[in-house]
Amino acid sequence: MSSPLLFAGNFLLKVYHSNALDVLRDVLVEMIAREPLRDPFCAEQILVQSPGMAQWLKLELAERLSIAANIEFPLPASFLWSTFSQLLVDVPKRSAYSKESMTWTLMRILPEHISASDFQALKHYLAGDETPIRLYQLCEKIADLFDQYLVYRPDWIAQWERNDNAPADTEQLWQPILWRALVADTGKRKLPHWHRANMYDAFIQAIASAPASDIPERLFVFGISALPENYLQALVTLGKRCDIHLMVANPCRQFWSDIVDRR
Repeated sequence: MSSPLLFAGNFLLKVYHSNALDVLRDVLVEMIAREPLRDPFCAEQILVQSPGMAQWLKLELAERLSIAANIEFPLPASFLWSTFSQLLVDVPKRSAYSKESMTWTLMRILPEHISASDFQALKHYLAGDETPIRLYQLCEKIADLFDQYLVYRPDWIAQWERNDNAPADTEQLWQPILWRALVADTGKRKLPHWHRANMYDAFIQAIASAPASDIPERLFVFGISALPENYLQALVTLGKRCDIHLMVANPCRQFWSDIVDRR
């Protein structure tokens, strides 16, 4: 049911497989009951994929342990950002590149670029818009797109910040141009330059010398079906300083990751 993935000194990244969340829950309950944290004032950290999963786990833990207190259930993105803010210099509690922040910044700077030839598709969409509602909706969609790039295409973001527009084609050139305008505006406002695409290398270097008080004693990752590659790399790096237990829903006892869909 479980298998070690990585040993790092005295610490361990370990994966637990089951085709039933109830089984993974029972393993989690047993580990918390048998091996409580050394410091009772430190919060247990359990990463989950949704608030609904967090609420279900709270109720299940309370029922089986008689009480569930001082347990935090962050989403992976919020947990990693909180960890980055503890270990890296000038990382704010809230990123200037969150979807909400980018939406409002884009509403301010997009009209300055909308007349450029590379922005004709956006200009056509906003034609005849007498209220800011359509502009807000467009900026919200673009912010969501950029947020996805920060997570799943950090290499694109790095290229764009080096003035390399690849892989954007002619019709999508507005994306790297607008991203650079967003970065420039953030710099003008003297806000930290950190975002989720540019901090992993610094985090890997910082984790080795970080004080133990900034590192959780252990970490559970419960029922998350998929994680971006850079999130996994960050967890592996964190696993060099603390125990990490990944509890993964798996439909098959045998190894099947090399199965390729012929369609």
